[in-house]
Amino acid sequence: MRRAAGLLLLVLVLAGCGEKDPDQQGMNARFERLDYQIVARETIAAPSDPSIARLTRQYAALVRHYASDLGPTEAKRRLRVKGDELSQYCLPCAAVLYDAAKKY
Repeated sequence: MRRAAGLLLLVLVLAGCGEKDPDQQGMNARFERLDYQIVARETIAAPSDPSIARLTRQYAALVRHYASDLGPTEAKRRLRVKGDELSQYCLPCAAVLYDAAKKY
């Protein structure tokens, strides 16, 4: 039992030691930056603010750009989750994301 626990700990430590792919870091940074911009607009701008619609289209384009890296399941999930977040605030924006998710 102790050996199994020690081996498991060693595997987990070694798995965490590898460097992350720079492309993956760049992709995550772009998604985080865009998420932040969308959230900031949700809290300070009116629902009719055109910048939210623009950011929504940018989000869909970003998912489309990284779709091969994300895979179809993750791309669809991201679009649906963001659509669910925006549906409370901007229905046309959510529709753009849901329509983009149908392509995956």
